[in-house]
This record gives sequence, structure tokens and C-alpha cells, in this order.
Amino acid sequence: ASWYYLFGAAVVVGGPRLLTSGILIYLILATLAAPLGGLFMGIFQRCGWAGEGRNGFYGAFWASLGLILGFGYFANRHWLGGSLDTSSLLFDAVLIGLGWPLMLRLLKPPFATLASHLNRPRVLVINSLLVLVGLLGMLGPDPRSGASAPTTAAPENAPNVLFILIDTLRADHLGAWGYHRDTSPRIDALAASGVMFENCISQAPHTKPSTASILTSLFPPTHRVELFTSSLDSRAETMPELLHHGGWRTSLMSANTFLSPTYGFGEGVETFRGSVVNPSFQLIGASVFHRLRRVFVKDLHLWRGGWDFLRAVANWPFLSDGDSYQHGMTAAELEQEFFTWHDQLEGDRPWFSYLHFMEPHAPYEPAPAHRLFDNPDPIEQGAWFPSKRDVMFLPFAPGDEISTQQRDYLIANYDACIHEVDAAVGRILDQLESRGELEDTLVIITSDHGEEFFEHGAWGHGHSLHRELLHVPLVLSLPGKLPQGKRISAQVRSVDIMPTVLTLCGIESPSQAAGLPLPLTENTESREVFSEVLWGGHFARSLRTADGTAIHVVYEGKDARQLFSPADLRERTDIAQQESTRSENLHLRLDNEHERLAATALAAMSAAIDDTTQSNLENLGYFDQGEEE
Repeated sequence: ASWYYLFGAAVVVGGPRLLTSGILIYLILATLAAPLGGLFMGIFQRCGWAGEGRNGFYGAFWASLGLILGFGYFANRHWLGGSLDTSSLLFDAVLIGLGWPLMLRLLKPPFATLASHLNRPRVLVINSLLVLVGLLGMLGPDPRSGASAPTTAAPENAPNVLFILIDTLRADHLGAWGYHRDTSPRIDALAASGVMFENCISQAPHTKPSTASILTSLFPPTHRVELFTSSLDSRAETMPELLHHGGWRTSLMSANTFLSPTYGFGEGVETFRGSVVNPSFQLIGASVFHRLRRVFVKDLHLWRGGWDFLRAVANWPFLSDGDSYQHGMTAAELEQEFFTWHDQLEGDRPWFSYLHFMEPHAPYEPAPAHRLFDNPDPIEQGAWFPSKRDVMFLPFAPGDEISTQQRDYLIANYDACIHEVDAAVGRILDQLESRGELEDTLVIITSDHGEEFFEHGAWGHGHSLHRELLHVPLVLSLPGKLPQGKRISAQVRSVDIMPTVLTLCGIESPSQAAGLPLPLTENTESREVFSEVLWGGHFARSLRTADGTAIHVVYEGKDARQLFSPADLRERTDIAQQESTRSENLHLRLDNEHERLAATALAAMSAAIDDTTQSNLENLGYFDQGEEE
């Protein structure tokens, strides 16, 4: 971890405090594991398995344990999807209880023979080298290393591509979508001069699955990047990967930890700037703690004091006097990183850059210059969110009620954050225009999901599939190739963005892409939209059609099938009982669509995240239930 923190170009989440807490966490892990290891060793010796060659036995003991843990890690990632369900836990128990003793018996004879030919100093040297190799292996791949420069010639007159994603930006808080506050003058201006899609629906209400759908044109049941630890399968062809192969110089710069090479988003990316999960935690930390916590606290309801202490150790790097900006780069820093990279480009190749801003995401901390909407004093604001930290999943688990003033404070700060990131977007566009590049640049502005402010009884995102969480802005601009001042009212999907970008760049979409190029005429029919959120033991799925919106929710054994009229854009009145036939038909179509998408599912990789990063994500509104249930 020190290597990446001291020498890496990317930011290791948590900084130096993370290193200290990491050492403490692993010392605790070792303390917990030592008695268990001693117990196993004592049993093996009592059974006579140690024999005369103690050095050979000890070598075989640790080598067999390493092989079993390595195989278990591989099996959980590739076969069990990193899951914490009963089958996964049972598999691990059998592997340790039966597989380890059998492997030990197989390795003991060759290790005993080897030990008989070596003196004690040589044994110590070999063991030290094995430990060193194991520690180096824990570092994993360098997140800074990227793709080499492209060798393929790009199509003639190929445009540059500037892809701007503004996290947590709901469409109806922008002026171009009719909002009453002037939150987004620069985005509104681009919408007025380009193509604005009034009804774009995201495929998921939180970042990881939504951005995976945007960058692969695959739906969540297919790409399966839905949990905190999920990593994009290498077989999924991404937008930067396809453009890089087509001859574009590529970069990905993100203030969101999820958009990182750690999670499989680095394919085809030459330059990455942003936060990365501490690589030294990827083998043990998160997996062990989450599994043990689930068994002892969630399932057996035993004393949780020890686990709370571990969480306090994990949270320590992110206290108020630690890393003050939880997201990573600010909008201004991201802007600077982009132009630093842009200034280093040479030659006449087109470029692609993905910029992921986080300002509208909680904790809604706008810079003073953008507090233009009756924003509260920061001291009066208090907590980032209302106090409730338990699971929220609608309609079964709503959030705490808050006063009208508290809600207004949250929204005022949220709107000011939009104004702040809008100004950064404007500065980037102005700079490109002054360099004479804007007219040759395809600009895309969108979001991964929206945000709820108690429209349905909760706050934040990730807990439902209502419109305030899925309706996102979408603006495209490319002078000379795209219409100017065009507003498309037809419903479209986030998975349609990648095929559109590739088409405008003269590149064929991959056969696996589920989306279609976006329509550019006003008479286009609306497209049916499937969306999904999966939190381990519970899920929600929706299908938005011209006949209505069907939402299916399963939570802790409870099941709800809702239906909302197409005219009910705020989705306030569930008409499933009054319109039972229509509800049954739409939910049947919803189930069939899920089965169709899941039939071509890619393997779900798992990039285990450390407990500190997990706690950081929880503090941003992403709860840990997805990893534990």
C-alpha cells in the first residue's frame, strides 16, 4: 500500500491514515487467525501427521493453506461471483475442512524430502522468499499502468469525444428540463445548441451498474456489475476500449472510486486519474470481515461490539480531520487533470476522455461562490443526510421523516452543487473552443442516476426504481453532424449512448451491445426500458412502457408488484389492484425481459474492497447490506 501511496499517480483512497488503519486491521485478522491455525496444527500433530520431519510438515502446512485459500479466492470470484450466500459459505467451509487436510497430506512427503536435504538457514531463506512473493502478489496489478498508444488509424475526419458524466444528477433539476432555479446555465446552453433527450432512463439507481451499462451497452442482468465488489468481465467491450482500438487516444478521469481500473473499467484506457481502492486489501480484508460479520451479527445475532470497533478502525481515515473531500478530485481538480493530459497529446489523432464529476453527490457541499439558492450556513446544515443509517428499500423500508426546512436545506445545497459542476463544464467547453477544437468534438453530458428527496419516503439513491432516481439528463453536441436545437421527447435508454457514439465516430458496435443508436427525429416511438437494482438478498426490477411502469420489489421475503400509469410521471398512485389485468401482463413482460437479459450473462468478477473503502462508500450513502445479505 505504501508503494502506491508514495509513488502512484492515482490517489489511494484514505491517504496515510488508510495505511495505518490497514496495518491495524491486518494485525487484528492475524490475531483472530492465529488461535485457529494453532488449533489445526495441534490436531494434525496429535493425529501423527507431523511425523519426524517437522520442518517439512510446517512447510507443507503453510503451502497447503496458501493453495487452498488461493483456489477458494479464484472459485469465489469466477464461479460463485464473490457472493456471500449459503452455497458460497458452504463451499468455503468444505474447502477448509476437507480440502486443506487432503492437500496437506499430499504435500507433506515432498516437503519432508526437501527439508531433509536443506539445513535450517536455507529453509528460512526459502520461506522468506515465499512470504515476499506472497506479499508482492497481494499488491495486484498497478492501477496506473494503462494501454499503449493506439496503432490503428482512426477514420477520416473522426471527431474527438468528450464524455462528461455528472454523478447523481436528476434531470428535473436542470433549467432545460423546466426547473425553476437557474442551476445549469452552461448545460442548458449546450442543450439549446445540440440535441436534448428529454426522457432518458438509466438502467440502475447507483453508480457501478449504471456506468457499466453506459460504457458497455449491456443491461445489469447481463454485465452483472451490481455489488460493491463486482468487477467488469474482460469480455465486455467498453466504449474507451473500442475507440482506442479504432485509433483514439484515451483517458478516464474520475472523482468516483467505482470508476477505476480495479473494477475493470481500465480496458483501452491509456491514462487514468482518480481514486483507486487500496490494492493490498484485495485478497483478504473485505471478504473475511463481511463474511464473519454476516454470520455472527446478521445470522446468529451475537454481540456486535467487536465488529463496531473494527468499523471504527476502518472509519478512522475518513473522520473530519482526515480526507476532507470524500469523493476524490473536485470539479476544478478534474478540469485541471484533463487539460494537463490534453496538453501532452501529440500528433493529429482524435482523442476520447471520460470525465466523472461528483459534486451533486452527497454530502452536498457547494463552494461558497455557488451558494445562490438560500443555502443554509454549513453549521446549521448539520449532518449530510437525515440521521437514519439503516437499510432503506422501498416500499418496505422507508427512511426517517424530516422537517420541510431540512428538506429545503438539502435541496438548496444539492442545487448549488449542480451550479458548481455546471461552471466547471462551461470552463472546459470554453477552453476547447478557444483552442479551436470544440467544433470537432462530440460532447456528451449525462448522469448515472438521480436522487430522491423524500418523494417516496426516502433520501439518496439505490433504494428504489422510481423516476426521480432513473430520469437522467442526456445532451449530445457535434456541430455539422448533429442537429442544433433539437428536443427529442421519446423515451430512450442509457444503453443507447454507446452505439450512438460509435456510429458518429464511424465504428461498428459490437454484436453484444443491447442498445440502439439514439433517434434524431421527433416522431420516434418511445423505447421500453428495463432497469434493476440488486442488493444481495433483495432486488427491484422495472419496465417502463407506453402502457405503464411495472416495478417488482422483493425485500426480506416480502414481495410487491406495482403499476403506475404513463400519465403519472411522479409515480404517486399504485394502480396494480384497480388494473389487475394490465398489471399482470406488464409484470409478465418484465419477468420475461429479465430472463432474456440474464440468459446471456457474463461472469461476475469480484474485486474485493477493503473495509475502509467500504465504510467510505457507506458514508456517501452506499450501505453495506449489498455485500452482507
